[in-house]
Amino acid sequence: MSRALAAALLLAALPAPAAQTPPPPATQAAPSTPATPALERLAQAVATDVRAMKPEPPVALHLSGGTPELRRAFGTLLTSRLASAGLAPVVLEAPSPEAAEALAREQDARALVRLSLSVEAGELRARGDAFSTWVNFWSGRTATRAPSPAAAIVQAVEADAAALALAAVETPRTPTPTPEEPRPLRLLGAVLARLPSPPAALAAGDLDGDGKDEVAALTAHSVHVFAADGSLIAERSLDMLPPGPAPTREPFGALAILSGPPRLAAWSTRFAHGEVLTLENGALRGVSRLEAVPLGPDARGSFVPGQTAFAPEVKLGNNGEQRLASVAARFTTFSSANSRLLFVHPDGSASFFARPSVAAVPISGLGAGSALGDLDGDGTPELLTTSPELQPSPDVLRVFKTNGSDPTAHEPLWQGPLPAGRALYVVTANLDGDKRREVVVGLTKPDGTGELFLLRQGAP
Repeated sequence: MSRALAAALLLAALPAPAAQTPPPPATQAAPSTPATPALERLAQAVATDVRAMKPEPPVALHLSGGTPELRRAFGTLLTSRLASAGLAPVVLEAPSPEAAEALAREQDARALVRLSLSVEAGELRARGDAFSTWVNFWSGRTATRAPSPAAAIVQAVEADAAALALAAVETPRTPTPTPEEPRPLRLLGAVLARLPSPPAALAAGDLDGDGKDEVAALTAHSVHVFAADGSLIAERSLDMLPPGPAPTREPFGALAILSGPPRLAAWSTRFAHGEVLTLENGALRGVSRLEAVPLGPDARGSFVPGQTAFAPEVKLGNNGEQRLASVAARFTTFSSANSRLLFVHPDGSASFFARPSVAAVPISGLGAGSALGDLDGDGTPELLTTSPELQPSPDVLRVFKTNGSDPTAHEPLWQGPLPAGRALYVVTANLDGDKRREVVVGLTKPDGTGELFLLRQGAP
């Protein structure tokens, strides 16, 4: 047998390569956060730990940390589960965990569970201890604990938007901060929603006229719209559009909320043109074709063929009547807020315009996940940016105050780590109708899926 024939037979025997998985159909819903709310999952985990101690009822509970709203909601759920187990729980109002022990004895509780609640690194956490409050008769005036039952309790679950809203309720402060004493910025994070594939663009705006923003996410083949609680409102496949002549290797595109009436403009580099959509009765309906890339509500541009970047020619205004000619080079990120413009270039440098008519301020060290947004409601947008590194571990979100000079020349107002993944997209949104905006980060996860991570302001 010749070598050529043997090689041919060998190749014929090899299995054929797997067919490329088609994009999800338009009717397929994006994966969402776990069906059971985070507070219920945490209450169940803590109740299991307490029941494992086999304490004698009644059991007293003392909760600290977090906001009063978070403590009340968690306390309600935990007492319900302990009551179902026949432990006759009672919630104590004590000034400190130490004071709760004496109060539990006064109320004839036989066991005490002390927990501190917090939201950290995207997790809802409960940490504390549980022990018997029975007092040895022979101790006299000294209240000594029984050696058992006793246990340390440490539980954490993935936070969700509902838990984050409770944890971020602002407690009124006295006195009210003056303009010379700015309110400290503190962001708490939780998973808002999951995507079946990596995000290609993000946008936020009021699509249904209720005064609160929806969050829109573009993937390579679809558009997804989510409510403030992370529930999927609508989804539309773009696969009916003609394919583009030079698609990018990674998902990339543009997404913008248009006003009067509210519409959603979407364009993925997978396709030859974009589409303008309206949200009607829980569905996205196409109304017109897009011929210019929607960088923002009043900004239009174009893609660099085959690259995850926009061309430096930008037109401003509803009809593109104003050309912004001073953009230095192609850019990966565009953001606008209160007449300020931000262009982030592939090398991590950026061009920041305090107004379109003035010269740009050069900035360095920005990540592709960058945006302008008024987080504190003072009328001046802040600069939000991720790490400029290609593969940071972990990625970090930083928030800077904007002024006439380089914002990054000063210390950030806030910075904190993000969950695992590449954070390439950031947008701010008004999810609850107040003056302050929340932050949504689009993450490409290591398993090839996507995630929307919500950061909401909490009381300092």
